[in-house]
Amino acid sequence: MAAVREAIGPAFVALLVASIAAYFYQSDPDPASRFFAAYHVGFGVMGVALAAFLAERLARTFRYNRVAAVALSLIAFYLSLPTDSRAQPWLAIAQISSTSIFLGLIVAMLTGEALRIACRRLPAMAGIAAAAIATVAVFGLLAAAGISLGGLLLPLIRPLVAVGDTLPGLLVVVALQTLLWCAGVHGPAFLSAIVTPIYLHALDQNSQAFIHHQLPPHIVTIALATFFFPGGSGATLPLALLMLGSRVARLRKLALASLLPSFANVNEPLIFGVPIVMNPTFALPFIGVPLLLATITYAAMWFGIVDRTVFWVPPVNLLPAVIGAWIVTGRDWRAVVLVVVNVAVGAALYAPFLRSFEREIGRSPEEAEALVKTAAAIRAHELDVERHPEHLVEEKTDG
Repeated sequence: MAAVREAIGPAFVALLVASIAAYFYQSDPDPASRFFAAYHVGFGVMGVALAAFLAERLARTFRYNRVAAVALSLIAFYLSLPTDSRAQPWLAIAQISSTSIFLGLIVAMLTGEALRIACRRLPAMAGIAAAAIATVAVFGLLAAAGISLGGLLLPLIRPLVAVGDTLPGLLVVVALQTLLWCAGVHGPAFLSAIVTPIYLHALDQNSQAFIHHQLPPHIVTIALATFFFPGGSGATLPLALLMLGSRVARLRKLALASLLPSFANVNEPLIFGVPIVMNPTFALPFIGVPLLLATITYAAMWFGIVDRTVFWVPPVNLLPAVIGAWIVTGRDWRAVVLVVVNVAVGAALYAPFLRSFEREIGRSPEEAEALVKTAAAIRAHELDVERHPEHLVEEKTDG
């Protein structure tokens, strides 16, 4: 999970760079058509990048040869491309587009596991050679038989996208993300390995429908969080705004310090500073507010009140939600209104819990101080895991 989370970030950079390059490579006179066609190619390149970056992260975590890991993963990826266009990899990658993200995940993990097992049981070079032979044999035989793993994945992905594109499916993901945060685990990062490829595939289909002047087929995409997570996980922007008028000096200062990050949807200062993590007072609104906002957002798009999302790249999620919503919906002004409504609803729901917490601080300041220390310890441990994911492997091995 940690390796996938680390690999997805640079893979998004590859998506952005490839989309820009593909945009200028095309000759279509319509800028919008060129943009979304390039975006489609970018998703395909993201899968190639993910195959390489994930293979390297796994090799670093489990301590086997990184160069061999990346090489075997890319070889397996190439052999898994559609047979009719494998001779022209650029066209093959564009053909499978966002399906390549799943393909990259699968080949990196399969080849990585082969390397890990081989290098554990054999001397270093012999292990690499054995893993290479196994990789070429398995994926080569599939390719020789005319079987494309990339092509086989598409019918398997459709049910996942269909389940994720429902209100219950959305609410389950939102609830898990926020519940994990309340327990001190970075929920979105933990679940990103599972939901990001599915929601990116849905977004790719929406963008292609948009450029062909069709109704985007999916409501739930990776860009939808712009609406129900204003300020970051837990929809904490309303809380930051409310805290500006708090009766507790510490909370007012924290609100001022965290306001700009909150507008950029970075809310760790609030989560660990209030704190929200391990705090029973804020657990209910932190989970419940995003669930309600997700329901409002889903209904607004289901009934066509607001356009569905068609575009997203990582820099968008660092923009204020009102701007990000306008961009991801293809410049629909009603999306801005929906975000404002969501923030107002969130503020109304957070307000009584903030007042309750202020009273608790007044009655038991030592308990509030203990919460802050607990949150600081959790944050320190989380940062250590992010910087040294191999520690997780060592801990499990020692156990």
